[in-house]
Amino acid sequence: MTGLSCARRLADAGCRVQLFDKGRGLGGRLATRRIGEGMSFDHGVQFVTARGAGFAALLQALERQGAAARWRPRQAGPAAGATEWWVGQPGMSRLVRPLAEGLEVHLAARVVALEDAPGGWHVRTEAGAVHGPFDRLVLALPPLQAAALLDGHALAAGLSDIEVAPCWAVLLAFSGPLPACFDVWRADEGRLAFAARNASKPGRLAQPEAWVLHAGPDWSAAHLEAAAESVVAALSAAFVEIAGPLPESVHASAHRWRYARTLKPLGRPFLADERLHVGGDWCLGAHVEAAYDSGSAIAEDLLEG
Repeated sequence: MTGLSCARRLADAGCRVQLFDKGRGLGGRLATRRIGEGMSFDHGVQFVTARGAGFAALLQALERQGAAARWRPRQAGPAAGATEWWVGQPGMSRLVRPLAEGLEVHLAARVVALEDAPGGWHVRTEAGAVHGPFDRLVLALPPLQAAALLDGHALAAGLSDIEVAPCWAVLLAFSGPLPACFDVWRADEGRLAFAARNASKPGRLAQPEAWVLHAGPDWSAAHLEAAAESVVAALSAAFVEIAGPLPESVHASAHRWRYARTLKPLGRPFLADERLHVGGDWCLGAHVEAAYDSGSAIAEDLLEG
């Protein structure tokens, strides 16, 4: 979201922009995993909210395009509330795809080295390709990954105090509906911090009964290197405690998000010098809107410069 919000604003202002993403698709943690025929899980970010006018305007525009919808799930758990949430439809990555329309995007292109040469920036990908020169460079990465690319650069020192927690996600599908009378169970911490029935979101397939479970940040950090099978077992057991006996399982897997939740943000929208900007949700908080605001602020700073 940070990279695309920045690139979209720059491109709309007439700048030539290229984007490099290590993933096979756009969105980062705004992700949907499809398994087999008709089975899908929003296994990363579950919803977004809008506090500021800029991000609210984006969501409303996406709603008019059919790419976003409001989600009002039945909630339970100690952190349940009546907040109105937004989701992409038919998957969370739809919140970013419209931002990329018309842009030059290199997917499956992990950047492993940067070179600040007299003629401009060059980037080298894992496949050995070198791209450039570029007048300006924006890194929209988790702080540890950005620091690795910035080894020796003065801006790397500004990343040292930021704290980001991991999150284990478990994807479960069942042969029939659960007896639970909620769509979302929310605690925000502990072994099981969040559980969502995927089909309760607008635009999703109703079958099979698919659920996404998220572990809390402390539990995820303590079990960061655990085997996926043991994480599935642990979170499934916790889910039984709140949902009751489960129907026959038709799918169970786990995904580790190593950089999932900002615990201690930078406190300003980005780090920068004359030719390099570094940003992300970790600059301002633990929400997708923070990522959008960081990217937008970087774009405005570049345009003003």
